[in-house]
Amino acid sequence: MGTSRSLRKTLYAAAVAMAIGALSTPAAHANGADNHQSPQACNAHSESSFDFTLWFNSSYSGSHRNFGSGVNNFADEPYGGSIPSNVPAPLHFCDGWGNGSNVGVKNNAASAQNRNTRYSAVVFFSSWGQGARDTLTPFSSWFKLKETYNNNASFDWR
Repeated sequence: MGTSRSLRKTLYAAAVAMAIGALSTPAAHANGADNHQSPQACNAHSESSFDFTLWFNSSYSGSHRNFGSGVNNFADEPYGGSIPSNVPAPLHFCDGWGNGSNVGVKNNAASAQNRNTRYSAVVFFSSWGQGARDTLTPFSSWFKLKETYNNNASFDWR
């Protein structure tokens, strides 16, 4: 029994869409579980394999948090990057790095650095990549975020 022509077309279109999606997302980045559990999240930014860092204070000072993958909502980043669960899983600035230690990342970041050589890092005012944004091109830093200064809810690679 053969596959119908319309089913083959649908399957082909789905495969193409998946391939395009794979090409548009940084393959080397961690998943949501790593944003929570990996020691890379709290290593010194210069020693982390994660390419994006937010700081609690302006001028790259105070506590920081490194990110390997995009985050739809800093106040609820599910382990493994899956759909939000019934138990919020907020991301916090790393403990022991000065001002902002253990403070939630959402609406508390003042400066940022993108160490990725290929993708821009975009910080958004609202969750799920919405609203005003600050875009950090590859290998750029902002000593003080402009549009999302202490009003940041999500981040993604573009």
